[in-house]
Amino acid sequence: MSPSGRRFLVAAVLVAAILLTGLSVHALWAPWSGGARPASDSVPRGAVTLTGGTAHDVVTLTVSAPVTGVTALDVRVVARDAAVRSAPVVTVSAVLPTAGHAVPDLPATRVSDNSYHVAGVPLMMPGRWEFLVAMDGDGHRDRLVFPLTVSP
Repeated sequence: MSPSGRRFLVAAVLVAAILLTGLSVHALWAPWSGGARPASDSVPRGAVTLTGGTAHDVVTLTVSAPVTGVTALDVRVVARDAAVRSAPVVTVSAVLPTAGHAVPDLPATRVSDNSYHVAGVPLMMPGRWEFLVAMDGDGHRDRLVFPLTVSP
């Protein structure tokens, strides 16, 4: 291979490596940056929607106002299998581990087949909160943790 061809190949490999590194950093950083985005136009302005899953369900948590104060939460639980299941009992709690603050388990009110609502969750101060969604039903208990940075 000629020296100019070798330089071109090295330059192409470097550019590809830089692009892949940038995409990898973005993919790894985005879930932890609190930069989640609303799932649809029906979500209130400023709300944040996070999605996770267990072996049994796909769970979507929407935090209406991710700022200090009292906020509402909406939870959507969609079964992964098509089998007929009873509706789970859903509870939500929140913890700010760095400051030792915690909100006790709050029962979520079922508003439709797979949607639940919690009217008021007090977020005492800004920081990296963890929202715990627990689902009890059909002989199993699943828990998911959704990390979210809350602003002042």
